[in-house]
Amino acid sequence: MGRTAVAVAAAGCGLVMVATASCAMPPAPPMSPGAQPVAAAPSYAPSSSPSPEPPSPSVPAPASPSFSPTPPPPPEPPSQSGPAEPVGDGKVTAADLPLLAAVRRASAAAVPDDDAVIVINRGPEGAGELAWMPDDRTYCLAVIREARAETSCKPLPKSWARIGIRLVTKGAATGAGTVFFAVVDGGHGPYAYQGATAPGPGTGPVHDATAAFAAGRTLSLLTYERPAGAGTPGDQYICSADNAICFPALDAYVG
Repeated sequence: MGRTAVAVAAAGCGLVMVATASCAMPPAPPMSPGAQPVAAAPSYAPSSSPSPEPPSPSVPAPASPSFSPTPPPPPEPPSQSGPAEPVGDGKVTAADLPLLAAVRRASAAAVPDDDAVIVINRGPEGAGELAWMPDDRTYCLAVIREARAETSCKPLPKSWARIGIRLVTKGAATGAGTVFFAVVDGGHGPYAYQGATAPGPGTGPVHDATAAFAAGRTLSLLTYERPAGAGTPGDQYICSADNAICFPALDAYVG
């Protein structure tokens, strides 16, 4: 082949490389001994999560105020008065033994000896009211009707309802009405109704007896029976003989 043919062939190959890139590239030069291939640098994708914030210094929570409960009041010391004793007509007699027997049969509370029981009312046909006071803060009242007894034992109020009046309360219900019970300052009996009008029908008289304690203090124990529905405006007062103690027969503090 002549030089012209070779030149044409070379030129043709160049044209083909431009057009189709089909001609082979010359081989890469050999690596020198001991040379290492260059590694591609690693690629890092940006993280989508935000970087954590440094922890803030902990602030202690404010201490809640401490409230100490109010201590209960100290218990009241036991009374040193001792039991009450009946005075005069309030002492038990032989005629009162059936009333005492009815009370001892029915009472859940312990009934003291006869010399500590106070007879307030000796009614007819096995009726009456008895009381006893273990001390000057507690009373027991027994209401007897037709040889059947109803007994209740309760503490006296710590304060006086009125001057000279410690307690006025409903003692027990009877077939005809209600027996009321009052504890007042001693030494002013006897007691009776006072007012412009006479007591209504079915209203019994006021009975009283005296309870005496060892220190010399006395209390008057009163009972009176009121018929059902007897409470009316302007109800009569119950007063002592010297008018030192008076209170409405159906007062607002009646329990």
